[in-house]
Amino acid sequence: MALKPARRLGSYSAKWDLLAAPYGSDAISLSVADIEFETAPVIVNAVAEAASRANYGYTEVFNDFYKVAKTWQSSRHDWQVEGEAVFFPRIIEAVCSILDWKTAERSRPLKVVTLAPYYSPILEVTRRWNCEVETLGINFDTCPASIDFSALEKLLVGADLLLWCNPHNPSGRVWRTEELDAVAELCLKNGVFVISDDIHADFTSTGHKYTPIAKVSPRLWEEGLLVQCASPGKTFAMAGLEAAVLFAPPRVAKHLEEQKRKLGLHNPNYFAIPAAVAAWGKGHDWADELVEQVNSNLALARAELLKELPNLRIDLSEGTFLLWVDARAYIADPSDFARIQELSRVLITPGEDFGSGYENFFRVNVALPAPVLLEAIERLCHAFRHLEPQTAIER
Repeated sequence: MALKPARRLGSYSAKWDLLAAPYGSDAISLSVADIEFETAPVIVNAVAEAASRANYGYTEVFNDFYKVAKTWQSSRHDWQVEGEAVFFPRIIEAVCSILDWKTAERSRPLKVVTLAPYYSPILEVTRRWNCEVETLGINFDTCPASIDFSALEKLLVGADLLLWCNPHNPSGRVWRTEELDAVAELCLKNGVFVISDDIHADFTSTGHKYTPIAKVSPRLWEEGLLVQCASPGKTFAMAGLEAAVLFAPPRVAKHLEEQKRKLGLHNPNYFAIPAAVAAWGKGHDWADELVEQVNSNLALARAELLKELPNLRIDLSEGTFLLWVDARAYIADPSDFARIQELSRVLITPGEDFGSGYENFFRVNVALPAPVLLEAIERLCHAFRHLEPQTAIER
């Protein structure tokens, strides 16, 4: 079974037809976290079969979806889900539902804590809910990058929610069981509700293992202080079909279902459920091949970048299909990234998209055919060399 390059132009793609198109027909996008391979044939067949019915009326979520969602967690991540699975189209909509629920329980704005750098769309909606957001910066001067748990403990005092991400986007950290246990204990101590966004869980590098925080801390789960978020969207190139799931204890799941109704989230996309059932039910071998290719690409991209630009700082990603690059030795001003993209016709995600203090970092998506990735890296490095060199910072 060979991975096939996807053809995205002309498909109303946000990544290609909107963001990359202004850079020309030979632009290469390493930005938005979509993979650039055709999805698994079993999913194509499921969608084609659904399309062949030639009537796209309302659909509903049935038990086969919940069964394969739980089975995937068991078979891939060794976690037996002792609770409910709640369908949501997208994780960001689930976050909004939880913010609405928790806001109704408080007479003050919610205090929300998360790590920085962070996935900005979720932080945007959190702030739009008038939450008080406090962030703790990950320490990138250690290897691997680390968390100051004493600082996190102080931030969690009086907090209502912790937005957690494992594997972490954009850093690629896969949190160890001892780190997850420490986070769980702090949240239990302070009664903090955890939203664990684990949509990159299927991608881990050799020697690293993703573990759900619910497995590490059954008590956090049992006390109704945790939801685990999962989706086939990243793994199977089907984010646009909008199928996600939140695993939760029964009483939390009841609240989530009520919040869905309140926000008008009723029926799923017509193609969402057959695609997700096919992905989680029959997509294991294809996912294995994809993860192997991604891990090869991560090592390749890191090696090529460091060979041409040795003063970059790049920890090899432990998870996701993303590289988080410290370019402070080369970038004098965030506007340099615009010049680099114009010169190279290669799109990357500037660090400032992930919060203040990361203006001299950038993120690279490596989930594309290796020859195209190599061409993109070569063009990027050539553009970097056209910038005025900066004095390499000491680490």
